[in-house]
Amino acid sequence: MRGYLFIIFSFILTSLLLPAYSHAVTIGPAKIEYRTDPGTIISGNLFILNEGQEDRIFYAAFEKFTEVDGQKKFLPSEESELANWFKMEKSVSLKAGEQKEIPFTIEVPKNAPPGGHFAVIWWGTAPPGGQVAIVTRAGILVFLQVSGEVNEKGDVSDFSLAGGKFFVFKLPEDFVVNFKNQGNTYLKPRGEVTIKNIFGSAIAAFKVNSKERIIFPENTQLLDVAKKFDKPPFAFGLYKAELTLQWGEKQNDIRKTISFLVFPWKTVLLVIIILAGLLLLIIKGLKKYNRWIIKKYSRN
Repeated sequence: MRGYLFIIFSFILTSLLLPAYSHAVTIGPAKIEYRTDPGTIISGNLFILNEGQEDRIFYAAFEKFTEVDGQKKFLPSEESELANWFKMEKSVSLKAGEQKEIPFTIEVPKNAPPGGHFAVIWWGTAPPGGQVAIVTRAGILVFLQVSGEVNEKGDVSDFSLAGGKFFVFKLPEDFVVNFKNQGNTYLKPRGEVTIKNIFGSAIAAFKVNSKERIIFPENTQLLDVAKKFDKPPFAFGLYKAELTLQWGEKQNDIRKTISFLVFPWKTVLLVIIILAGLLLLIIKGLKKYNRWIIKKYSRN
């Protein structure tokens, strides 16, 4: 039973993980990304390394893919335009431990539709079109944007503190930034979340989408917000967070603002206890002083 589970787990890893790596083959780069015009010829190189213990033949196969709810979805039944535009060796024979650099060209047709084109190049030990089997394969993601009437429309569907909070006990780091791609090409928004006090002075700034996550058309993606504080500075009162994002060739941008109230109750409670203690000491001191004064003058 354990043997079957290991085989299934190995198959899932070799089929899905990117950047592509397995016990038998390593390829690179993990991602190929170009922005170009119709009629252009692009040249580049990729590499493949046989990490197995025996000589193998590796075969290339193209597959269209998209992304749904942040998860890559491969579409083997749909034809990819990039399969016809890519020119390179479709198979390579490698000895055990041998690495080879493979040149390629992408011949973009003059009538290529504008917008984003996506494919994964699988390199595996089974020829394309063969029977389904447990094979070693690894993939390179290809993102190609063709210029023209490209719609780079996007919007922030949600900008808030994690959990939708308004009342917090310290300056927050956990922000939710959901970006929706409403255009016809992939987008890679980048920007900052800046925390400001009631006087408009910036307290902190966090990078948004520092991992440069790509968002596909008609998809909504949660963007990462890089945390900064080793120890949050003391804060008390009303603050606001301003989000600024830019994306696309035309540098589209958007701004969103939210407000939140910081009430550091532990610090406030400690201050109250200290003040109460000081007040108590002052009261006791005054009482003692009054008794001393009364006693002094009563003797006279």
